[in-house]
Amino acid sequence: MFHFLLFIFFIKSPENTLSQSSNDNKLRSEFLEFVLSSEVLTFGKFITKAGRESPYFFNTGKFSNGKLLKSVAEYYARKIISINKTLNLKIDCLFGPAYKGIPLVSAIAIVLESYSFNVDIVFDRKEAKTHGEKGSIIGNIGKKNVLIIDDVISAGLSSKKAIDLIKKENGHVLGILVALDRKEKSTTQSVNLFKNAAEEISSTTGIPIFSLANLFELRDYMEEKRLDIKPIDKYLQIYGSTK
Repeated sequence: MFHFLLFIFFIKSPENTLSQSSNDNKLRSEFLEFVLSSEVLTFGKFITKAGRESPYFFNTGKFSNGKLLKSVAEYYARKIISINKTLNLKIDCLFGPAYKGIPLVSAIAIVLESYSFNVDIVFDRKEAKTHGEKGSIIGNIGKKNVLIIDDVISAGLSSKKAIDLIKKENGHVLGILVALDRKEKSTTQSVNLFKNAAEEISSTTGIPIFSLANLFELRDYMEEKRLDIKPIDKYLQIYGSTK
């Protein structure tokens, strides 16, 4: 079904496609300016979930007040509306992996409602609750069409876990939307078969991955602003994929 939708997308008029591309470029530039100016994107030495030493860190914890959280939710919401308009995904529900995904889906849902786009939100617990409503899921996934919301995709570990969890709850994963696709190689044995972790997930599950920006786009933006890109270039040489 999704491949049919992609086919419809590609036969749209050149004018509409060009307009959509222009809107996406504008959104991406505004978003990158936002994460750099707000220092949500910080530089130094950090260890990723996959155990890799990274020269930068997308710190979702910096969305620690209403103004910043509303701003990032607006970028996500604009991207969701764009995706939904282009591919007609019929999104029922946003899923936010614990813990950072929880405030994200909550804020995004509020912003989307202001665009007359009402969606449910669901998130998980790190540990299953043994009293009250019990279990590890807050909200009802049921047979809903779910868009996973996360901050970044690196080696793809969190995304794979979220997909498995939603499938166990009988939900249908329409796609994954992240703020930043780090464009890193996978940590699995199939690393040589795919350009990066995002491509591996898309190819093996049929689930598309969308992003507000990726590392190559961030690098180009920083170069344009005459910021130091040497640490990112070095990291890409070791762990990065081809574009």
